[in-house]
Amino acid sequence: MELYLATDGQRLQTALQSTAQLAHMSYRIGPEGTLLSSPLPPALRGGLLMLSDEGGQYPDAPQSLCRALTRECLHRRYAGVIVDGTPPESFCRALDEALTGQGRRLFLPEAAAELAPHALAVVCTALTSGSLTQRLTRAAERWGPERLALDLQRMMADFPLSGPGGGIPLTVSRLRELAQGRATYFSRPLCARYFTYRDGGDTRFVLFDDGQTLKSKVEEAEKLGIGFGFFMLPEVEDLLTVLFAPQAAP
Repeated sequence: MELYLATDGQRLQTALQSTAQLAHMSYRIGPEGTLLSSPLPPALRGGLLMLSDEGGQYPDAPQSLCRALTRECLHRRYAGVIVDGTPPESFCRALDEALTGQGRRLFLPEAAAELAPHALAVVCTALTSGSLTQRLTRAAERWGPERLALDLQRMMADFPLSGPGGGIPLTVSRLRELAQGRATYFSRPLCARYFTYRDGGDTRFVLFDDGQTLKSKVEEAEKLGIGFGFFMLPEVEDLLTVLFAPQAAP
């Protein structure tokens, strides 16, 4: 599987110590639908362009934005674009056509992948119920494994064991604090670890990933022929030596 590490410019050197396969989170759509970017080293080449639409506005006519994206891909020799957000159909189709014509890939959120005939659907592997294998199998049957990629989001959340309520996201330090001295177990359906603890009169349930569970999710996907996956900094920064073989110094 081609595994990419998504990083911003501030963590670029940390990322490069682990892998040259990077997805660059330095790009976003501006309020007027233009392409904005944070500084990157002039000599940087290769990887993927990761586009966020947070705080931005997709233009009604997407051609200019698509041209800016394809120019940046040509300049940086990016192999494709990952869209992080909720893109409209007109943008998805225009960018799909432009990138396909250049031999580049477009990765879209699963909910938007049907809007572009050549795009890869990005499926999140951080489940709180059901079965990861069944989830990926259904996605492969729908799209074909060649049109799938994994969002290998790191699960770290604290849930009430009974009653309503969503999970509370945990930091790495808080997870370590809660797990200290407690037995942890592996959920084969979710491909994640868990433990329980008492908080006053309530019992809490913590579901989390470590390096081995994330690698197990990759292995499950590889059995189905899925060929792409994405980790993200800083959420896996403490797991880089497990997820990626260290890169030799240039």
